[in-house]
Amino acid sequence: MLTSEQWEKIDQKYGKLMYKISHQISGDDRATSSFDDNLQDIRLSAMEAVIGFEKQNEGANGIFDEFWGSRGFDQYIKTCMWTKKNNKGAKITKKAPILRGTVSTDKEEILEIEEFYSDASTPIFLEQLSYYLTPIQQQIIDLVVMDPTLVKPSGKLNVKRIAEETGLSWFEADKFIKSIALLMENEL
Repeated sequence: MLTSEQWEKIDQKYGKLMYKISHQISGDDRATSSFDDNLQDIRLSAMEAVIGFEKQNEGANGIFDEFWGSRGFDQYIKTCMWTKKNNKGAKITKKAPILRGTVSTDKEEILEIEEFYSDASTPIFLEQLSYYLTPIQQQIIDLVVMDPTLVKPSGKLNVKRIAEETGLSWFEADKFIKSIALLMENEL
């Protein structure tokens, strides 16, 4: 357990680095991870680094006051913080395709927007879109509407199955799906 004096030493020496690392985790993309959350995670990893360094080699490093300022501890705490950044960044990157186009719902105004838009607007959109579609594009949309399992968990469409259903080659099906995506201004 760290005392407030020990934490003050860590914050004074590594505080700017913690801020820098926190900004680099997800940039300004608050929908996936806010700066404050990132900073808290980095601060926790710094605290855990102290505990971990004390326990290393069955306590051979000694207690905080004995290893504070040593080159070994300096490298260890920095490594822990950067590793935390990389692990968190990798998780955010993995979720990015799923979260693309989403917004944070921590604002009251965003929650109220739902009242103005309902599921009833979706058929109107598809009906309006149908004026711009070729028969094959319309067939693909009808397939997806009738069989939602054509949408993969990632949100992408299963091009192979759509190709089989429509009798198109994979390349042709992919080309039509991309053209629909452009019309909808959304990735499929």
